Amino acid sequence: MVAKAACCYGIVTEGDAKNDDKEVGFMGGFSELTKRFDNIRDYMRDFFVYGYKSRADFTKKSSRTYDNAKRRVESYLGKYMKWDYIGKNKFSFVSIDCGSIPVNPLYAAWKSKSFTNNDIMLHFYILDALKDGPMKVTSLTDHASEKSLAAFDAQTVRNKLNEYTALGLLKKEASGKAYAYSLDSAPVPHLDKLLSGVKFFQGAAPFGEIGSYILDNENETNDCFSFKHYYIAHTLEDIALETFLSAIKQNKAATFENFSERSQRSVIIYGLPLKILVSAGTGRRFVCVYLPGTKRFNAYRLDYIKSISLDEEEMEGAKAIASKLDRNLPKAWGVTFGGGNKRSEVVKIKLYIDEHKEQYIIERIMREGQGGVLERGQDGSFVFTKEVFDNSDMGPWIKSFIGRIEGLESNSGYAAKRFYEDMQAMADMYGIYTDGREDGNGTVL
Repeated sequence: MVAKAACCYGIVTEGDAKNDDKEVGFMGGFSELTKRFDNIRDYMRDFFVYGYKSRADFTKKSSRTYDNAKRRVESYLGKYMKWDYIGKNKFSFVSIDCGSIPVNPLYAAWKSKSFTNNDIMLHFYILDALKDGPMKVTSLTDHASEKSLAAFDAQTVRNKLNEYTALGLLKKEASGKAYAYSLDSAPVPHLDKLLSGVKFFQGAAPFGEIGSYILDNENETNDCFSFKHYYIAHTLEDIALETFLSAIKQNKAATFENFSERSQRSVIIYGLPLKILVSAGTGRRFVCVYLPGTKRFNAYRLDYIKSISLDEEEMEGAKAIASKLDRNLPKAWGVTFGGGNKRSEVVKIKLYIDEHKEQYIIERIMREGQGGVLERGQDGSFVFTKEVFDNSDMGPWIKSFIGRIEGLESNSGYAAKRFYEDMQAMADMYGIYTDGREDGNGTVL
């Protein structure tokens, strides 16, 4: 499907036909198309989605490389591109009201794969020939050479056929001592009735770019749905997501490069991917990995992952490790599992809640408490108890009850210490004192 869609985005000129290896594009020295999705993904993510970087911040390659990448992104995103000046530097970024767009504009990057003259010619000649029925490589090579008046190598044609077979465009069946290829053109039943579902899932589900391709092919667009929480940048991570899901399904370990924006360092990680975790608060997606070296679980953000390769064989004991993760997940408030020899600890929060007037608070705690226990105290207050690996993950949620918290404690004492330190820092910021000091009018604060 990628190869088929890519052929709609280039122009073949007579001059281009002289060089089979030359990529076809729209303008002489510049092409909207790109060989690798990884390249354009990095520019879109680093400079335009997570943004506020200028041309001066780009030091990996030449300025011309940056300029070409910027022009590609601008051609994809059009009206969504904005810029601002900070000092003498111009900063480009993407500005989108995600609740008002019918289709994710970042899908355009998936439809920009470059191709050579051989790619474009073989695409149409192969599909044209196979309309009459299955054919073998030699016959297809002769057909393409005759139609194009160019000499095609059988191995080149075979590579293209195998590529299309992997994409699901063709079927490959043994025929004597060779293989015969045919169109995999089985229609989707009742597709017209399914288009409303496609319009929904192209925005609400992972791999929405597939739905976008289907709508393009049917000359349809999303005219039914809008999304309040629409994380459009997820499409830039879908290659990593698909690879990790394959590893999870096959119980295979993976080696991947994890690049941190904060530290600007890359680390090579080897481990067994087990589960994809999604933050309900930020929408960020993580892969939970078992690290054989430390015998621990860790989570890595998908948008920080650069490249992935899978082992050939299934990891021994993978199912037992997955079962261990299932036992540990209820104690992970977020995506962290503690560090070093740190074990889980119990956090208790004493809350004032008017049970008769504020039943919605109780319902919220039961809904968001991730299996914690809420009990009524003897003095009319409530105590929420939860066992967690890392109580710092609970911090933002705990602070959402400020004004109701009567007490906070944990095994280590760290949760309470951190909470009260943060409260004191906020009080100092706003000039609120609790030590008997007076303001300028003699009022005790």
